[in-house]
Amino acid sequence: MQASRKAINEQDLLTTYAPTNLRLEALDPLLWREANHIDLKRLWNYLTQYPYLPRLKDTSVLLESVRNGVASTAWADSFAYAEGFDETKGKYLGLSIATGITPTISFQSLLVKPEIAQKQLDEVQPPEPKPIPLEPDGPVGGISPPKPEPSPFPLTPKTSRFYGSVQLAPLRINRDVSAIADEVIRHLAALNGAQVKITLEVEANFPEGATDEVTRTVTENCRTLKFTSYEFEAE
Repeated sequence: MQASRKAINEQDLLTTYAPTNLRLEALDPLLWREANHIDLKRLWNYLTQYPYLPRLKDTSVLLESVRNGVASTAWADSFAYAEGFDETKGKYLGLSIATGITPTISFQSLLVKPEIAQKQLDEVQPPEPKPIPLEPDGPVGGISPPKPEPSPFPLTPKTSRFYGSVQLAPLRINRDVSAIADEVIRHLAALNGAQVKITLEVEANFPEGATDEVTRTVTENCRTLKFTSYEFEAE
């Protein structure tokens, strides 16, 4: 512990890390040279193993840097974020830019090169609507243009809110969350002016009780991941 404090005081261990520095000092020159993305699990392992890479105090410093980089409007200067990669389609799942995210140190949390992310996003953008020609002020050649007939059916009112809930299998959560993000959340978030709120609820019952180790680990991880509420209850 004394050695760790000394390293921090000597600025060997970083307590904050700018997203642009992460890209310029680690991703571009070394880890992205032959790949378009890297997962946060491997990235953290590299940062803790190789002395020529930046040394961060703990995982919270890396996660904060990732959150700030993806949430910034200048995300193209750092990186994009994805929750998986479909090898068959060659597409990123849950691709996020300029928005809030909750990354984790896992193989499913990916930092993606900005130009690669932009290319995928451009491919799914709807085509620009064709301009509607304006009608002339008066009749052309003595003939007035036909006026559209009114629809005999009332227009369907536009929906303005969506709510959905789904139960996820614990052993398939990474796959299912990625699919939900790609097939549902991405479409909702693309709507003009959309405000998407996502809440993950975890409820677990264990008749034989939780061990002290699991209780400490889960409590600490919830605190690090900024859960708004969490607790273990006794019957």
